Amino acid sequence: MTPKTPTNLNQAKDTWKGELQIQAGNQAAQLTDQELIYVESYVGNGGDAKAAAKAAGYADPGAAKELLANPRVREAIELKRDVEIKTGGASRAWAVIQELMVDPASPAQVRFQAAKWTLEASGHGLSAVAASLQLGLKRSGKQLSEMSVSELEEFINRGRQTFDNMRSTVKAVVSAQKDVLDLDEPKK
Repeated sequence: MTPKTPTNLNQAKDTWKGELQIQAGNQAAQLTDQELIYVESYVGNGGDAKAAAKAAGYADPGAAKELLANPRVREAIELKRDVEIKTGGASRAWAVIQELMVDPASPAQVRFQAAKWTLEASGHGLSAVAASLQLGLKRSGKQLSEMSVSELEEFINRGRQTFDNMRSTVKAVVSAQKDVLDLDEPKK
């Protein structure tokens, strides 16, 4: 079982509109129906091998250990877990982050960390700015000491634009939070 990927890896990521598809390959075809039920149950219950074996109808108490020792079953478990994390898990995680950022009951530090994580993850955080500036140096192929005055001015202007974009993003996040009272912090 492998996810379907684009055939042309050079195309822009936003142009591929395919969906994640799990296709039965050789490994999955070799699993019995009972083993497939075990895999579903194991991933669904958070990794309780004995409960999964029981749910799949295995009577032998040692079946859970044997199933986990089977490389085909382990591969199916890892694939199932990976797909769950990248689909439903990612959506639920993003919903939590969004809720933390807008919930007035969340402490200011929690809202700040959620906003900071979102900026970093979306490429607008400080590390992204530093990487962008470093990329600008690499793109030019010159060290700062080797640049002409006009090249240095262009480099500085690109840096300022990057910081201005970041400032406007941070300002939007902060202004959305400005009227929220933090009950955990003492008033001054």
